[in-house]
Amino acid sequence: MIPGKLYIKIFLSFVAITIVTEIFIYYLFTHSERRLIGYRMEHNTMVKVGMLKDLIDEKAGWVKDTAPLENEGIKGLISKMGRIYEAEVWISNSSGNSLAKSFTGELPAEVSLLNSKKASVFGEIRIYHNFKKTHKVYASVPFESDNLKGLTLNIIFNEGFQPQQTTYFALGLVMIGIVAAFLVFPVSRFITERVKELRESALRIADGELSRRVNVKANDEIGELGLAFNQMAERLERMIIGGKQLTANVSHELRTPMTRIRIAEELLRGQLEKGDLHGFQRHMDSIRVDIEELDELIGRILELSKLDIHESTLRLEPLNVSDLMEELLERFEPVMAHKNLSIIKELISEYIISGDGQSLYTAFLNILDNAVKYSPENGRIIIKMTGGNDALNISLTNTFEALPERDLEKIFEPFYRSETSNASGSGLGLSISSKIIQKHGGKISAFNSHNGLEIRVTLPVKKTEA
Repeated sequence: MIPGKLYIKIFLSFVAITIVTEIFIYYLFTHSERRLIGYRMEHNTMVKVGMLKDLIDEKAGWVKDTAPLENEGIKGLISKMGRIYEAEVWISNSSGNSLAKSFTGELPAEVSLLNSKKASVFGEIRIYHNFKKTHKVYASVPFESDNLKGLTLNIIFNEGFQPQQTTYFALGLVMIGIVAAFLVFPVSRFITERVKELRESALRIADGELSRRVNVKANDEIGELGLAFNQMAERLERMIIGGKQLTANVSHELRTPMTRIRIAEELLRGQLEKGDLHGFQRHMDSIRVDIEELDELIGRILELSKLDIHESTLRLEPLNVSDLMEELLERFEPVMAHKNLSIIKELISEYIISGDGQSLYTAFLNILDNAVKYSPENGRIIIKMTGGNDALNISLTNTFEALPERDLEKIFEPFYRSETSNASGSGLGLSISSKIIQKHGGKISAFNSHNGLEIRVTLPVKKTEA
C-alpha cells in the first residue's frame, strides 16, 4: 500500500518533534548531570584530600627523630591510599619535585602547565577538572604543620564524568526515537484510514449514492467530523429528494391548467373554423382564469424557492402582530361574511417583535386564507394570543374535522393536500408560511383540538413598556 500525503506528513511531523525533543532532553541531561556530578566530585575530592592530609600530618607528628619524607609510615600511607583512591598520590616541594609518591615513573608533565586561575579553590585545596583532557581530577593542598611546611600533597583521581556516559545516553535516545517512529505507523494509519473513509463517502455521494454514511468509531475530533458529515449528507439527501418531489409536483400542478387551456383553445379553433361563435366568451374567460391560476402558482413556486435557497433577506423592524392580524381580518371580512363564519379573537398589543412586516403579512395571510377556505359554512375561527418573557404565541383554530397524525406532520410540506378536503389550492401556502416563521427564529405546528384544526405559531418578542 502506497502511503498517502497526510500519512507522510503525520509521520514526518512526529519524527521532527521527536528529534527536537530528544536534542532538548540530551542537552538538559548532560548540562545538569555534568553540574551535579561536578559538584559531587568536588565534595568527595575535598573530603579525600583533607582526610589524607590529616593522616600524613598525624604520621609526621608521631616521629620526632626521623625526617618526614624518610618516614616509612608516610610512604606506606601514600602508597596504600593511592591504591584505595585508585589515584596517583605524591608529595612535592616548592620547586615541584616529587619527594614521595604512590606510583612509579615520572610525574605528568601537564601538572606544571596548569593555570591556578582556572582552579576551584576550597580553602587551601585547589581542584582542576578534565586534567590531561581525560576527564580526570587533579587536586593539591599545601601542608601547614611545622614538620611538613613548604611541601604540597598532590592527587590525580582517575574517576570523573566519562565521555562514554553521554555517548550511551545519546544512543539510548536514538533507540527510543526509532522505536517511537515504528509505533507511529499504526497511529498514522488509524487517523488516515478514517480520513480516507470520509473521502470515499464524499465521492460516492457525489456519484449519486445519497444514502452513503460514515461509520463513526470514536468520540474524538474525527468522530465529530464524521457526525457533521453524516448530518450534512442527510440534509443533502433530503434536499435533493425534496427537490425531485418538488419538480414532480410542479409538473403535475402546471399540467392541469395547461391541459384546460389546450382543450379550450381546441374548442375555440374548431368553432372559429365553423363560424360558430356560441360560447366564445365563456371559453376566453376560462382561458383567462387558468392563466391567472398559472401566474399565481408560478409566483408561489418562485417565492418558495427563494425561501429554500435563502435569497430573500428580511428587513427587520419593530412590528405589532396584533395590528397585523386586525388588518388581515378586515381583508377577509367579505369572504367570512359570505360563508357566515363567526370570529372570536383575543389579541394583545403590548408585545412587539422584530420582523419583516411584508413577509409575516404573507405568512399569516396564508394561514388565515387556509382557515377560511377549509371552514364550512356557519363555521367558526378562533384567534388567540398569549405572551411570555421572550415569546409571543399565536393560535389560529378553524372549524374542521380531525386530521390523521400523518397529515398533521405533512401539512407544511409543499403541494400537500389532505385527502379529506376537496377545496382548490396549490398546497404551497402553509409551506411558505412555515419557512417565513422559521426564518424569523419561530416555530409553527398543527394540532387537532376540540374546536377544530389549530395552527400554533411562536415568535421571539420584546415586550414594550406601557
